[in-house]
Amino acid sequence: MTAQQFDEHLRSLTEAGFRFISAEQFRQWKAGKGSVPANAVLLTIDDGLKEVHSIALPLLRKYNVPAVAFVVYRRIDLDPNTLSSDAVEELVAGGLEVQSHTYNMHHRVIRTGDGADVAVLWVMDEAAVRLDMAQARQRHQEILGNEPDMLAYPYGSYNATLMQAARSEGIRFGFTTRTGLVSRTTPDMEIPRFNAGVRGMTGKQVVDLLQRYAPAPAAPTTQQPKPSRYVVGGGLYRSKAEALKAAQRFTRLTGYRMYVTPHPQIKTQYWVQTGKIPSQARAVELARRWLRIGIKYIVPSR
Repeated sequence: MTAQQFDEHLRSLTEAGFRFISAEQFRQWKAGKGSVPANAVLLTIDDGLKEVHSIALPLLRKYNVPAVAFVVYRRIDLDPNTLSSDAVEELVAGGLEVQSHTYNMHHRVIRTGDGADVAVLWVMDEAAVRLDMAQARQRHQEILGNEPDMLAYPYGSYNATLMQAARSEGIRFGFTTRTGLVSRTTPDMEIPRFNAGVRGMTGKQVVDLLQRYAPAPAAPTTQQPKPSRYVVGGGLYRSKAEALKAAQRFTRLTGYRMYVTPHPQIKTQYWVQTGKIPSQARAVELARRWLRIGIKYIVPSR
């Protein structure tokens, strides 16, 4: 994903009324101990590529968005396309949580027998799966000094063996690639997600994807400034000549100069009104005095 695309996604979701939450908010809410705002989104980033540090981190800071980065621990400091341990520490310092994407299960193999291209999980025995989970916890401790409690399943592949092994190493939440919303009753080890990492996916498409599953969130509203000036109207007229005649009459009777303008919506009619009056109280007083000569309304103006 490019920086431009990620920036557009964050901006579009924010403008559409979605609210980003932290992993800790998610934990507390899932346990029934806290609340989250309406239309809450937990942002997750898989694979631990170096772009999480070079592209995602600056934009997450720009929009003040928390996130979870799932890393493949064996690749750290070995694969030039992957985060270094220093970069992982900088992610945490920058407000992200770093969590497990296994120690070394994020690759595919050709399965003996049927020749299928499958996630390596499907050819691993229980002992190998348990070893991977133990190594992931150990490497996490070496880099960050604590233990992971979230796991993103590589390629979305998981089974009872992996879930059990993960739990035994302190994992509380397993993230799948199934599409859907999360509720408090969603199984903790089978959390669905939405895939917004498709090449070329626009911000609008991300918003539309979420809104197909959730009620459309209300966009944030901005309180309108209080009008600073007012006009008092003298009615609508079917022709400009009639409006000019009425304006002259009102000016003569009241001492206030009246103006004629085309009505903004009804193009065939003309509106007679005063100039801008700075005091609302004065405008109301004038309107009351002019009721006997056809005054119709007071209109806020800027």
